[in-house]
Amino acid sequence: MSYCNDIVVGELVCVKSWKYDDKDAGWETHPSDFGIVIEVIDVSYEFVFIDHKTRCFDYVIYWIEKGTIDTLPDIVIERFSDWQERQK
Repeated sequence: MSYCNDIVVGELVCVKSWKYDDKDAGWETHPSDFGIVIEVIDVSYEFVFIDHKTRCFDYVIYWIEKGTIDTLPDIVIERFSDWQERQK
């Protein structure tokens, strides 16, 4: 189990954002750029998250609008399609 939800090379992603709940708790952001995952790096350490162990991954992402490549941890990345679903 990881934060990445099995994101794979070639997927369209963005920086994770959250939707407000019915108590106006949370935050929301609009992605400033969208990227394509060009490499998935398995971090060779298991982390404890609340009550279970989890694997962590880093993603190498080519950002389409900026034309740059960055490596970011899975905890801050989500599928673009997941972001779009929350906008409905």
